[in-house]
Amino acid sequence: MSRVPGGDSRIDAVVAYHEVTKHHLRGYAPGPGYLDWDAQPDPFRRWRPAAALELPLIDGGGPGSFDALHLQPARPQPVDERSLGLFLELALGLSAWKRLGAERWALRNNPSSGNLHPTEGYLLLWRAVSATITPGLYHYAPHEHALERRAELPAAAARALERAHPRSFGAIAWSSIVWREAWKYGARAYRYCQLDVGHALGAARYAAAALGWALRADPEPGDEQLAGLLGLDRDADFAGAEPEQPEMIALIGEGVDDAPDWAVLAAAWSHWQGQASRLSAESVVWPQIARVMPATVKPDLVMQRAWPAPTQPGAVAPAVRDVDAASLIRSRRSAQRMDATTGISAASFRRVLARTLAARGAVPFDAFPYPPAIDLAVFAHRVDGLDPGLYVLPRGGERGRSLLQAIGGSERAAQSLAGDAVPLHRVRAPADLRHTASGLSCHQGIAGHGAFALAMLADLGQVLRDEGAWAWRRLHWEAGLIGQVLYLEAEAAGLQGTGIGCFFDDEVLSVLGLASDVRARWQVIYHFTVGRALDDARLLSESAHGHLAARRWTAGGWS
Repeated sequence: MSRVPGGDSRIDAVVAYHEVTKHHLRGYAPGPGYLDWDAQPDPFRRWRPAAALELPLIDGGGPGSFDALHLQPARPQPVDERSLGLFLELALGLSAWKRLGAERWALRNNPSSGNLHPTEGYLLLWRAVSATITPGLYHYAPHEHALERRAELPAAAARALERAHPRSFGAIAWSSIVWREAWKYGARAYRYCQLDVGHALGAARYAAAALGWALRADPEPGDEQLAGLLGLDRDADFAGAEPEQPEMIALIGEGVDDAPDWAVLAAAWSHWQGQASRLSAESVVWPQIARVMPATVKPDLVMQRAWPAPTQPGAVAPAVRDVDAASLIRSRRSAQRMDATTGISAASFRRVLARTLAARGAVPFDAFPYPPAIDLAVFAHRVDGLDPGLYVLPRGGERGRSLLQAIGGSERAAQSLAGDAVPLHRVRAPADLRHTASGLSCHQGIAGHGAFALAMLADLGQVLRDEGAWAWRRLHWEAGLIGQVLYLEAEAAGLQGTGIGCFFDDEVLSVLGLASDVRARWQVIYHFTVGRALDDARLLSESAHGHLAARRWTAGGWS
């Protein structure tokens, strides 16, 4: 990937990072070479001695099915400790524990690259939820399923915010601890941190929808403002501990009002509590990440949602698994192997692809405030009624058409599949690409053993020119959001999915037939595959909250 024409030094730094962290057939991106298990970061950050407020464990889920989330909004559930606890569990909480011999590790409802979970979650409340969960700033501790109070909001400020924003009771925000990913993945880790932000946004939006709540990310606050709002710029609170990078904030409530003045809210916090726990005895600063992070600092933005969104295709097939949304979210797993025989029906395939389109008002894309910029290259292996081969799914807008034009100029003319409302385009003659898909995904068989795999592509050069260097992050957020859609839609289809962060970037572009002068624009952001998972019989599964067995479980009792 060459220098992006018209770029500034920050764009050049982003381009350089993206280039140096590519995997190639001739060699992989800089990484640790081995895992230093003595330095493995703790997956759970704690704030001590901040007050920890236990949340109830809900036996059951929300009132509606997963299918219903896409048909009409559910009746909003009252905001209380039970509903808030369920929301945070489904958005950021534990889904199970796995055990292999003496080793034991947790799985979560929000996916993460390598199950390393760099993403931390914060809750901002200006409405009291209960007598104990009062207005303030909280950190969510998934291991304890508890809120750690970081700061209080004075009553006068809380009343003013509640009057000004009656439908929103607060906000959820995310930060990243980059070292958690860098410990295993080295220089490429910053990519995975940003993908996980998108996963987390998707998980939160689905969790909110299950409760009939609205959730929408606010694109306007920059990193500096968000760091001040979350207390991430309080250096003394992080003394000796790994820092957190601010990422995103989203309003949440029965409806979504205009965002408050975050600077005013940040100034109102009082009675700060807690010291960040240290996660690792030692850490390594990867120079590639150290150079790109300052270049991708998000500025304050003023945005209006005025771009055209694609129309949702007509009715899609019902889910194969007719279960409530909470149960489906809790059952999500990242497949480690696939059976290499199971396919997907045409109806389910169309449903999965339709759900990835950023249709106006559709869950979870109604939470994402940026114009669609990711298109999909689909490797169809075992799809009923569809020839195996390579296809492109433009997700709306001029950029998708530009991609098809670019591919068409490579002597592989893109041809639309007639009669299908999902805008899938064939880009070469039918072919068995199972071996190709596996090879492109760092020789991982799982990419060829599923029903289909896909690569997420972005017009990186154009987006950087239009939106600035920081937008490299939001492209990864969008890809992670699409990944969460694919995870849950795979489960709804009776299958499983897995995100693939290891792929040979430029070789994917070559297979698509993109000319070299286009490569400064189109880049690969993420891979994904869907199929029938094979369970590892060596692994024992344990309940998500068995370690909290003494805590009383509460029945859902939803209206």
